[in-house]
Amino acid sequence: MADHSRHPSRGATGDVEAGVPFAIVDVFGTDPLSGNPVAVVDVAGVDAPEPQRVTWMQAVAREFNQAETTFVLPPTDDRAHRRLRSFTAAGVEVFGAGHNALGAWWWLVHSGRVAPPADGVVVQEIGARLLEVRVSGERLTMHHEATRFGARVDPVEVAAAVGLDPRSFDAAVPPRVVGTGADHIIAVVDSGSALQRAHPDMSAVRAVTATAGAEGLYLAVIGRQPTVVQARARFFNPGMGLDEDAATGTAAGPLAAYLLHLGRLGPGGALAIRQGESVQRPSTIHAVAALGHPVAITGTATLSAQGWLATAP
Repeated sequence: MADHSRHPSRGATGDVEAGVPFAIVDVFGTDPLSGNPVAVVDVAGVDAPEPQRVTWMQAVAREFNQAETTFVLPPTDDRAHRRLRSFTAAGVEVFGAGHNALGAWWWLVHSGRVAPPADGVVVQEIGARLLEVRVSGERLTMHHEATRFGARVDPVEVAAAVGLDPRSFDAAVPPRVVGTGADHIIAVVDSGSALQRAHPDMSAVRAVTATAGAEGLYLAVIGRQPTVVQARARFFNPGMGLDEDAATGTAAGPLAAYLLHLGRLGPGGALAIRQGESVQRPSTIHAVAALGHPVAITGTATLSAQGWLATAP
């Protein structure tokens, strides 16, 4: 596998001739400047003491100011192709695998930094987990962890946090903490207008998610189609420094798993989620949930920008 990471080198004038490579990848969109952007930084070939590396990664994440910045490192487990670490713009490390992971692997494969096996499946190390990603052209598919069902959450508290009447919520899908990697409150309203009207109080959202033991709040409305259930969603995660996200794979997985649990998906378990319209970043996430199998998340990605960082840890 080619190694494209280098320390910055300076000429006699002090100009940076080469640095650490990065890309901005738009995930779950079809064109540049759609979907959810993630900054991906390849530091697989850069050696640094761990405290220094973490401080530098947090500073770079603040510089990019994206929902998440993903750093590519050598794996600590021989079964993995690369290790990924992701930080929010607030400098908080997150361990979920959503657009942060899909965007990273799209760039690593399409830039030639990682040559995938013949079946297109690469293995990523995230925290203490090994997760597979299948790369097929512009489409990427990733399986989440086994579903965890947490506490039910009072719909009155959720309604107050997002500025809605409690009667706007779908009584058949009570708010609940669900996780397929990261734990989020899944709350379903009964109409698209309610979803659009939601105007969250971020302090209240932070409080209700913290009390429930969840990272964020995924607010959705569920429709019906003959084979694929359609949903629209918004995601709020102020506890991680992210008020509203454009596309959230770590929440799409729990939503699909919860709907499967409640018998709200069709025979094939397919769910298509539109997200990001409220922040002018239209996105589409595809999920498949089946009994006895981990949820699979599929999306597309496209390159928005790439270059070199004039700094290294």
